[in-house]
Amino acid sequence: MSFDQIFLTLLLAGWAICGAFPWLVSSVLTRGTTGLVFLPVSMAVAVVFALLVPFLGATGTGGLWASFIVAFAAPALLLSVRRFALHLPATPTSAGSPVKPGETHSSK
Repeated sequence: MSFDQIFLTLLLAGWAICGAFPWLVSSVLTRGTTGLVFLPVSMAVAVVFALLVPFLGATGTGGLWASFIVAFAAPALLLSVRRFALHLPATPTSAGSPVKPGETHSSK
């Protein structure tokens, strides 16, 4: 295995991990309503948009840092647009009123 293949593998893995962080934050903040299906979507969006950075001309050290920033920002933007388009609250609410300790829904 050549060093180019190792470097490319590490680069793609780094971009994918950067794409997983916005999903993780969104999933924690919404208590799991982000959806597991959006984890690979978020990672794929990160890799695709990070690959666009060198194709658009940003190469060298600055382009490398920019690609990681884009790999984090693109999935974050995707997930936030999805959340606001569906009008999802930051924390899920229950349909009924809160139940006091020692009380059940049927005892009201």
